[in-house]
Amino acid sequence: MENHVKLFSGSEMLALAVKDILEHNHIEYIERNDIQSAIGIGMGISDQATHLFIDPKDIEQAKILLAEFDLQL
Repeated sequence: MENHVKLFSGSEMLALAVKDILEHNHIEYIERNDIQSAIGIGMGISDQATHLFIDPKDIEQAKILLAEFDLQL
Protein backbone atom coordinates (compact mmCIF):
# COMPACT_ATOMS: atom_id res chain seq x y z
CA MET A 1 0.00 0.00 0.00
CA GLU A 2 3.00 2.28 0.34
CA ASN A 3 2.96 3.06 -3.40
CA HIS A 4 -0.75 3.93 -3.40
CA VAL A 5 -2.58 7.14 -2.56
CA LYS A 6 -5.77 7.47 -0.55
CA LEU A 7 -8.75 8.22 -2.75
CA PHE A 8 -11.57 7.75 -0.26
CA SER A 9 -12.35 7.62 3.45
CA GLY A 10 -15.90 7.19 4.59
CA SER A 11 -18.71 4.84 5.43
CA GLU A 12 -18.93 1.26 4.21
CA MET A 13 -22.09 2.10 2.28
CA LEU A 14 -20.51 4.97 0.34
CA ALA A 15 -17.39 2.87 -0.21
CA LEU A 16 -19.54 0.32 -2.05
CA ALA A 17 -20.57 2.99 -4.55
CA VAL A 18 -16.99 4.18 -5.03
CA LYS A 19 -15.72 0.62 -5.49
CA ASP A 20 -18.43 -0.07 -8.07
CA ILE A 21 -17.39 2.98 -10.11
CA LEU A 22 -13.73 2.00 -9.92
CA GLU A 23 -14.42 -1.60 -10.90
CA HIS A 24 -16.57 -0.62 -13.89
CA ASN A 25 -13.71 1.56 -15.10
CA HIS A 26 -11.01 -1.05 -14.49
CA ILE A 27 -9.24 0.94 -11.79
CA GLU A 28 -7.68 -1.34 -9.21
CA TYR A 29 -7.91 -0.39 -5.55
CA ILE A 30 -6.88 -1.58 -2.13
CA GLU A 31 -9.48 -1.47 0.62
CA ARG A 32 -8.70 -1.03 4.30
CA ASN A 33 -11.81 -1.62 6.37
CA ASP A 34 -11.30 -0.45 9.94
CA ILE A 35 -14.90 -1.40 10.77
CA GLN A 36 -14.24 -5.10 10.26
CA SER A 37 -10.93 -4.82 12.11
CA ALA A 38 -12.60 -3.10 15.07
CA ILE A 39 -15.36 -5.69 15.23
CA GLY A 40 -12.76 -8.43 15.23
CA ILE A 41 -11.10 -7.08 18.36
CA GLY A 42 -14.28 -5.89 20.07
CA MET A 43 -13.79 -2.14 19.76
CA GLY A 44 -16.02 0.66 18.55
CA ILE A 45 -16.08 2.00 15.01
CA SER A 46 -15.92 5.45 13.44
CA ASP A 47 -17.86 7.04 10.57
CA GLN A 48 -14.90 7.20 8.22
CA ALA A 49 -13.65 3.72 8.77
CA THR A 50 -13.38 2.44 5.19
CA HIS A 51 -10.43 3.62 3.12
CA LEU A 52 -9.70 3.05 -0.56
CA PHE A 53 -6.24 3.46 -2.04
CA ILE A 54 -5.31 3.50 -5.73
CA ASP A 55 -2.21 3.77 -7.87
CA PRO A 56 -1.13 7.42 -8.25
CA LYS A 57 -1.34 7.13 -12.05
CA ASP A 58 -5.12 6.58 -11.76
CA ILE A 59 -5.94 9.38 -9.31
CA GLU A 60 -7.00 12.04 -11.83
CA GLN A 61 -9.22 9.67 -13.79
CA ALA A 62 -10.81 8.39 -10.57
CA LYS A 63 -11.54 11.90 -9.32
CA ILE A 64 -13.20 12.79 -12.65
CA LEU A 65 -15.33 9.63 -12.53
CA LEU A 66 -16.42 10.24 -8.95
CA ALA A 67 -17.27 13.87 -9.73
CA GLU A 68 -19.60 12.66 -12.49
CA PHE A 69 -21.56 10.80 -9.81
CA ASP A 70 -21.45 13.71 -7.33
CA LEU A 71 -18.97 11.78 -5.20
CA GLN A 72 -16.33 14.48 -5.01
CA LEU A 73 -14.00 13.42 -2.26
